[in-house]
Amino acid sequence: MVPFGRVRPLPIVSVDEKGCFLRYDEESGASAFIPRSQMPEGAGVGSFVNALVYLDDGRVTLTAKRPRVEAGGLAALEVKGAGRFGYFLDNGIPKELFLPFSDSVSEHEIGDTVLVYCRLDHENRMCATEYFEKFFRTKAPASFHEGDRVRLFPYARTRLGVKCVADLRFTALMHSGSVPEGLRPGKKLWGIISRIRADGLTDVIPAASGPARDEAQPLQGGSPEGADRASRSKDSRGVHEVSRFGAGSPDAEAVMEVLRVHGGSLSVGDGASPAEIEKTYHMSKGRFKKAAGGLLKAGLIELSKTSVRIAGGGE
Repeated sequence: MVPFGRVRPLPIVSVDEKGCFLRYDEESGASAFIPRSQMPEGAGVGSFVNALVYLDDGRVTLTAKRPRVEAGGLAALEVKGAGRFGYFLDNGIPKELFLPFSDSVSEHEIGDTVLVYCRLDHENRMCATEYFEKFFRTKAPASFHEGDRVRLFPYARTRLGVKCVADLRFTALMHSGSVPEGLRPGKKLWGIISRIRADGLTDVIPAASGPARDEAQPLQGGSPEGADRASRSKDSRGVHEVSRFGAGSPDAEAVMEVLRVHGGSLSVGDGASPAEIEKTYHMSKGRFKKAAGGLLKAGLIELSKTSVRIAGGGE
């Protein structure tokens, strides 16, 4: 499938004096151009370039510039402008990230910093929302235990403390007595699960220190320790759980990835036309039905003729 909204290592298939073409879709062989200024030194045909794949005015576009947030990630971004339908946020690449008014908690001014979750809309365009709690579980998955190190994204203060997203998987609470001085929403840090309560809710405390990491992309996975769960995660339950239930084919993982970045559900089920399924899941209807059947048997999705959703709403 085409990894819209994600940075992936893509192979160079041709080079000229202006730049190179990277293959972004293995199945169709489709490729797109990046300028020579974005090519690694010494790169040639067969080399790989880490590039973001996104849609710009309906056209597949690549950039080797690192975005501040990818689809499925959280970040604090600056408002650069506003239009008729929403705000434009600085995502570190030429294409600004669109935040619809309907996904904004309040009015913003240019220069404001907003906490957002990056998702894909129904046309696979990257967009932002401030209403992101719904994308995460309220209880820690069974694979997490007290004492585990996790990456935290603090996002709201309450009378009890600071609410955080842990490892891009679930929400947790850092009690007031544990909140470090100067901690503000959007300032990422490493933490430790201090308690998993009987009701499944999770308490966290700051870790004394954490591995060095790139602050521009700390909640996208691919880092050591607690974060390696996020890098292995292809859906709200994790690829390791998909595989454990015997539904770990690449197509099954791809279906879960599409569901996750669209908020856990889509109104394109197994009764949809082959064209609709191809457009939404980037695979044939036969492959989709086989993948969805395995996920359904594993209890990981709820499937009907008109919709697919992650079982339990991703909770």
